[in-house]
Amino acid sequence: MIVLNGTDEMIDSKTGERILVQMDEVYGPYIRVSTFQDGGALEEVLDEVYYVLYWKGTPEDFKDFGGNEYYFGGAADPIKLQTILDAIEFH
Repeated sequence: MIVLNGTDEMIDSKTGERILVQMDEVYGPYIRVSTFQDGGALEEVLDEVYYVLYWKGTPEDFKDFGGNEYYFGGAADPIKLQTILDAIEFH
């Protein structure tokens, strides 16, 4: 379950670290989410609350846990994406 509270940071439940927007030279901003459960909760919020478009891929090091990388495209604003992510807290 996730809670949008506007004060916390989105924390990856497997790594315990804050999920940060990174930049890819070709695909623009993206994030890495380590587990299937966190990814499913994130997708629910991106799809149903914020209507953020994305596509995902599974890097080799995430296959065992069902994690994904989420790409948002070159037109996406990485600062706004980080603001959205920081408003998400998993419980």
